[in-house]
Formats: sequence, structure tokens, C-alpha cells
Amino acid sequence: MTIEVRFPDGSRRDVPSELRVLHADSASEEPAVWHVPLNCDSYWRFAFDGVHWNARPRTGSLAMFRSPGIEWWRGIVTMSDEAALGQEQCLLVAVNA
Repeated sequence: MTIEVRFPDGSRRDVPSELRVLHADSASEEPAVWHVPLNCDSYWRFAFDGVHWNARPRTGSLAMFRSPGIEWWRGIVTMSDEAALGQEQCLLVAVNA
């Protein structure tokens, strides 16, 4: 799904977009759905002026996601590599015996 965005050079381009749910302010209101461009471009960010979506150059830079220092599964004994190696060695001993 795409949405039309105006760029500073006057051109209009279709960029990837999504439907985003806007939560209602009160319990009696229905949640609304808004069609918005994805801010996934490393050079452009998109802003709504009340009528149209406009592209503006980004200032700064985007950072890559970093993996956590220790993987979450390391604390689970049955998922560790050492436990798997121990099981394989036991199977090999049992087969060779």
C-alpha cells in the first residue's frame, strides 16, 4: 500500500504506507484508522500539514538496531549448546558400546 507524498522539489511520489489505529480519547468514541507513510527512509521523514503529507530531509542519522549483549535463551539449560553437546556425546557412547 502506498500514499502520495510531496517532496521539496515539487514532485509527488508514492511511498510505502500503513494503516495506523488512533486510540479514542474516551470510551464512547470508536478508534479511528489513519493512513500514514512509513518513516523508514534514511534520507526523508514525512510530516502531515493538515491536508498533505510532505517529505523533509532528515537531520542526524539512523542507528542500526543492536542485539542484546547476552541472548535471552542462554539462561535456559535445555537450550544451551553445552547441553546439546552433552546429549550427543551420550548418544555416541551408547551407540559405540
